[in-house]
Amino acid sequence: MKKVLLLPILAMLMLASCHSSKKAAKDGDDKTQPTTTVVTPTTKGTTTTKETPTTKTKEKTIAPGTNFTAKVRVTIVQNGKDITTNGNLRMRYDDVIQITLVDPLLGITEVGRLELSPDRMLIIDRINKRYVDTTYDEMTALKSKNIDFATIQDFFWKEAQSSDELSYTVPAKTPIQLDLKLSGKGNLSNWNAHTTVSDKYTKTEANKLFGNIVNQ
Repeated sequence: MKKVLLLPILAMLMLASCHSSKKAAKDGDDKTQPTTTVVTPTTKGTTTTKETPTTKTKEKTIAPGTNFTAKVRVTIVQNGKDITTNGNLRMRYDDVIQITLVDPLLGITEVGRLELSPDRMLIIDRINKRYVDTTYDEMTALKSKNIDFATIQDFFWKEAQSSDELSYTVPAKTPIQLDLKLSGKGNLSNWNAHTTVSDKYTKTEANKLFGNIVNQ
């Protein structure tokens, strides 16, 4: 894997979810409540109709600490060039969303990690030994769109559990096509939810990283 592409791949995963979450929320605000037509017979053999609101289906509540795990295959296409790698998606509800990527050639060595928790966003580039550790408020691309952990979590849980193939066009300076394929879905719990970064890694500014990738 080209070293310069690792952090953009991790960044695209998060920014694609933010973009899609924001659009879904906006579309949901514009929808009207569905109605059901009730036909009532009259004494003269004619019928009358009455529009009544349809009862809204109550969403299933997810208990804090619930685990969701899956294998993930990530493909990014930009300017006619593509790169594909594998990894893992691990989520613990109300605690963390974690995506790890492995070397596409060896398929074993971890090369990058994206870890989102309620008050922290961590991106680790293990190839170049650098990382981003910041809050959502400090991220211009997120704060300007009112995106926080709850928004991203809502998107990932719904999308990952309802489909095995996710595809997005990220609104970057040069549009990026991001495709994710999920397999081996489960609820494993024997994984480390929060990563401690070695002091051998160098911290990188978040806005500088993302500002070079997408339009803010």
